[in-house]
Amino acid sequence: MRKLTLLALAIGAAAILAACGGGNSDALTGKTWQLTAITEKVPAFQGVIPPADQDKYQVIFNTDGTFTGTADCNQIAGTYKTSGSNKITITPGISTMALCPDGSFDTLFVHGLGQASTWAIGADGLTITLANEGTMTFVEAKAATAAPAASAASTAKPTAAPTAKPTAAPTAKPTAAPTTAPGATPAPSPVTGLIGKAWQLTAITEKVPAFQGVIPDAQQANYTIEFKTDGTFSAKADCNTLSGTFTTADPTTASGDLTLVLGPATLAACADGSYSDLYIVALSNTASYAIANSQLTITLKDQGTLTYK
Repeated sequence: MRKLTLLALAIGAAAILAACGGGNSDALTGKTWQLTAITEKVPAFQGVIPPADQDKYQVIFNTDGTFTGTADCNQIAGTYKTSGSNKITITPGISTMALCPDGSFDTLFVHGLGQASTWAIGADGLTITLANEGTMTFVEAKAATAAPAASAASTAKPTAAPTAKPTAAPTAKPTAAPTTAPGATPAPSPVTGLIGKAWQLTAITEKVPAFQGVIPDAQQANYTIEFKTDGTFSAKADCNTLSGTFTTADPTTASGDLTLVLGPATLAACADGSYSDLYIVALSNTASYAIANSQLTITLKDQGTLTYK
């Protein structure tokens, strides 16, 4: 009984310390903040949230040092700590991991929260400045709305529960590779289809959020995708991995329509300057592909592109 009492006291003390971890945060807590815009410097992009969608990206900072909110079709929670007059550290924790509609800012929103550095409240609302000098701007919701019933996260970031892996359903079974006569050395041939190669990302452009960048040679091995004969794919997005299924009429041809359905994925916070979030968002919006001179170009629904070697 004494051990249980001491444990309860320790938990209570931790909560008090979290709530009192910095300057006066009264103006920050107890309000429902809705995201209006987000910018990042590395990689550089800027996105404005349409007024009709702003209530899909909310965060509420509680007085006990926890936060809850929504990231489009997902619920989020975690902890935060303020210090000095304007310092803030936000640690995203428990989150659902549903696949949100095309053009969603859900991943970028959660990533931005994890990069928070300072906060300020002015006449226009709340501005959170990120570690890379990007910004997230919020307005207070006009009517008080209940926060999603997401559990407050512990200090240690738990593993996100992935969505169930969908059943592979390619529209056409790829033809079997021709056999080679015994003892004969097959002549190398350029890749003409999606299958049979681990593609490395060399460049990325997106329209929503607007972004264009070239992946440095030394980092290209960190952004890959591999299409398999059973209609599934696996990919690497810097410090994260993901998998899912793909659909195309014939993956052995040099071009065609392409739809990716993302399945299980990790959701770690990669280092500053990572393209992980942008890459995952792009993969969820594929429309078609074309291969020429062993270079793969995937065109997105918003006419952005992913280029691979």
